[in-house]
Amino acid sequence: MRRRAENGSDEKLFPTCALATTRRTARLLTQLYDSHLSEYGVEAAQFALLMMLDKAPDKGQAAVCRALGMDKTTLSRNLKVLRSRGWVASEVGEDARERNLSLTEKGRSVLAKARPAWRRAQESLRSEMSEKEWKEIWATMEAMTKASVAAMEGRRQVVKP
Repeated sequence: MRRRAENGSDEKLFPTCALATTRRTARLLTQLYDSHLSEYGVEAAQFALLMMLDKAPDKGQAAVCRALGMDKTTLSRNLKVLRSRGWVASEVGEDARERNLSLTEKGRSVLAKARPAWRRAQESLRSEMSEKEWKEIWATMEAMTKASVAAMEGRRQVVKP
């Protein structure tokens, strides 16, 4: 049973926490994009990785993690799937410890075929928002990204001796 707030209205069922709220939104967005991309056998997170590698080929895994705000384990898990499908290749970089990632021909083909579905997902989301809301959400996401990076940097400085 839900409690009533003091003002008589129902309390929000979802906490006022930036992390919980953005994760909820991310899950819903992922479901939306997955529903459009599924016919091409690619999930939204994998598609984002393919797009990034298409725009910036021969990036090392560390650079890809930084660019996507992804941890190494999540990237490795996604790369394992993409490599097994023959969509991504890796080669030893200038530093023998680093592996440079790039799309294969098959990966480029999947990306090209799935891109219209991604555009439809993007447009279906955008059509539910006003132009002002669309612009504001991008500004807000950029501000949250910068704030998160700055907060993590501040935390690292506090923790370091």
